Parts: sequence; C-alpha cells; structure tokens
Amino acid sequence: MYNNQKQPLILSVDNVKDGTKDGAEARGRLSRRHFLQASGAGLASVVLAACALPAAQPGTAGGGQAAAQPTTLQVLNANWGELYNGLMENIGKDYMTANPDVQVTWTFEDEWKTKLLTQVAGGTPPDASYTNWTAQASLADKNTFTALDSYVEATGLKREDFVISMYDASVWDNKLFAIPGGADYITVFWNKDVYRDAGLDPEAPPLTNDQLLEHSKAILKKDADGNITRVGYIPNADQFITQAYLFGGEFYDAANRKVTANNELNVQALQWLADYVKLLDINKLTAFNSNFPSYSQAGNAFATKQSAYLVTGFWAYDALNKFAPDIDYGVTFQPTPKGTEAERANYLIQGWMYTIPAGAKQPDAAWKFIKYAFIDQAAKMGYLTLNGPCVKSAFPDFAKGVRAQIGDNDRMTPYLDVFTKTGEAGTKYWPNMQVNSFYYDEVVRIWDFVARGEKTPQVALDEVTQTVQAELDKAA
Repeated sequence: MYNNQKQPLILSVDNVKDGTKDGAEARGRLSRRHFLQASGAGLASVVLAACALPAAQPGTAGGGQAAAQPTTLQVLNANWGELYNGLMENIGKDYMTANPDVQVTWTFEDEWKTKLLTQVAGGTPPDASYTNWTAQASLADKNTFTALDSYVEATGLKREDFVISMYDASVWDNKLFAIPGGADYITVFWNKDVYRDAGLDPEAPPLTNDQLLEHSKAILKKDADGNITRVGYIPNADQFITQAYLFGGEFYDAANRKVTANNELNVQALQWLADYVKLLDINKLTAFNSNFPSYSQAGNAFATKQSAYLVTGFWAYDALNKFAPDIDYGVTFQPTPKGTEAERANYLIQGWMYTIPAGAKQPDAAWKFIKYAFIDQAAKMGYLTLNGPCVKSAFPDFAKGVRAQIGDNDRMTPYLDVFTKTGEAGTKYWPNMQVNSFYYDEVVRIWDFVARGEKTPQVALDEVTQTVQAELDKAA
C-alpha cells in the first residue's frame, strides 16, 4: 500500500490496491500506477515496446474460405490509466495471437464494482472480471462470482503452487472464486550513500527490527531547531499492519467471525512504532514529509540522500533510474523481529485477482483466457505489466524477464531474488471478510491518534475492534 502523496516513504500493500476510489484502494495501487505514469516515457517505451504484440485480425482461412466469426470475450478491469490499461490490453493481444478465433474486448471502469454488480443483476455480466483484496469477500458474499475449483483441479495445480496469501484471499465460504493475478512483493531499498555518511556499513542493511531502529537513529539528523534533515525508517498506518503480522499478531479470527485488532501482539507492534515516532516527533516528521515529493518525482528525499529507505517493490527501478541515477542503493528483505528466514512467512502480500462472474455465458472460454494470462503466462504477465506473478513456478522466468528489460548492469539486477523470495515466503493477507475495506480505514484513522500521543495503542485498537465488529455483525 503506497500512495502518491508528498511522502518519500510509503508502504503498501499493494500493497496492498488497484484503481477504485473507495477507502483503502484509493490510497494504494492506483497511486503506484499513477506515479509510474508520472515517471516518464522511459518506462512506457521500454514496457510497451516489449509488450506490443500484433492483435489477431479477422481474415480468411486457407483456401480462400471465410474464417469463422471469432468468439468475443468481454473483460472488465479497473481503470488504471492509459499506460497500464494498455499493458493489460496487450495481454489480450497476445492471447488473440495464440487463439485467432477469439476477440478479447476490454472495459476499464473507475466504478468497476458497481458496474459488475449491475451487470450480474441484469443477466449481462462480462465473461471475465478483475477483483481485488478489498472487494473479493464482499462480492463473493453477494454471489457475484462462479466457483473455479473444478477448473483449477483440472490443471493439477494446488494451493501450495500459488502465492499462499493471494490464493487464500481468493477463497470465500471454502470455495475458490478467483485466480490470483498480480501481487506486490514489498522489500526495502536502502541508500548505501546515506549509510556511508552515517558511519554504517553500506553492505549490511538491517536484518532485525532492532537493527532497523538502531540504523535509523544513527542516520537521523536534526538541525538546531529540531527539524529533521535526514531520516531513516518512516512508520505509518500501513507499516503498523505489516509490523503487527511480523510480531505474530492477527487481525481476524475467521472461525469465530471475531475482529482481533486488539490482539496482544498487535498492541505491542503499535507501541513499538509509537515509541519510535515519539523520538522523531510526529510534527517534525510531517513537516519533513511535506517538503519532498514521492520518489517517483524529481527532488525526492531518497535521491537527495535525505531519506535512507524506500519500502516498495521492483517497479521502482524506473523512477530510481530517472530521478536518482547517481545514488548507490541495494534491496533487502523487510526486517523481522529476530531476522530469521522462517519469519518471512509473516510477510503481508496483497494484490488483485481475476474471476468469472455468475451468469457468464461463456465460462469455459473465459477460463481458457484467465488460465493463459495468469497461470500459463504468469511470468510474462508479471514483467510486462509490472506485477508480481502468483504462480510460484513462474518466478524464475519472471526474474529473467525483468532482467532482460532493465539490463545486467542495472542497480536492481543483483537483488531480483529478494522480490521472488518474498513472494514465495509470505502467507499473510488482510482479513477476508465483508467489511475489510472499512476495517482498513479504521486502522488508518486511529494511527494518527496514536502517532500524536492522543490515544494509547491499547485504547485505539480496542476502539477499532468494537467498531469493526459491530459492522461485521450487521453484514452477517
């Protein structure tokens, strides 16, 4: 989850979200796509050139006979903007090249959920539709989707063959209602130049949470008036969610339909962050953030060596090459409490999925397209659309594809396995429940109170638990 506000360090989730205007989504992946558009023609030319495959053209078959009318597949997607919509369309062009008897027609819609629900209710659904982590459960609960279990069983793939977080987030009422499409594998970019200036080993990024704060304290600089002039780790609401899972906390007891925002380990994680924010001074941190644009723009704090970390994914290479070409950086795993590989299972992975809407007239044809795009060609989909694939066997080809695009000498190239290993390891996802978007908004809301010292972590998370539980009970 990361956004395009004037803050040099934002974590997603996108992840952590993809183009709708409500709540959690508006703060998430929509903004990643927007900032990548803003980063210039460099990315567009590289990716579109790699992606531009000829669309199949209706014509004549051998012997001069007229070709059969193609099957037309209607595909609904969130509106990600011209560049990223174009990249998704090229998936369709690729499919049409391989299947000349099929025509794939896309609709990119800001209010995609409303459109989908309206079409399903009216008996005119698209053949295939996008969905995501904020919408999947509530839509599935409204009988919006066709169960895909039998289709997946026919492929021989099992749950463990997919990125676990994304697969589990696609399940509702013990049925698989979506196929994981693209995911965000969030890592830490560290500025080696800042490390050198702070007297830290530039080749030794933090492995544990304690090291993260130790390094950040060494990096922190303030002027005579207490204003921050250089900063390390920057916490926020999304980082709280990430840290809560890393601490071993949980936000939902699905078996008992109980909201657990005030889980003891969640409280500990929030207290840990609140103590660190107190050291920074939230007002000074806010002022520092307001002075710099996102790392997707010129003059950002990472490029000027006034911020040591970016918590983001592989797509950042273009913005960094454009606006921070001279800095020395590396990419490492998100620190965990003990720094062990086993703890990476608590990484939060979020993203989007594809479904066959209930009542779709051509479910088999729609499945063939979804399988091709997000299973058979998952690696290609990932590196050509700047998304992490969700089929684990696709990771090697995905890494090769990214490497081919950015080149052997790119600063990010030596670290590509950090992204894929993050995807392989992570099992956590935001609760799969009817009110998960509302839940996320409540966590964001209370973060500000805690960061400003106006509420204790325990009081704030008790409040979230009570409020969200009431909403969930209404949805039962």
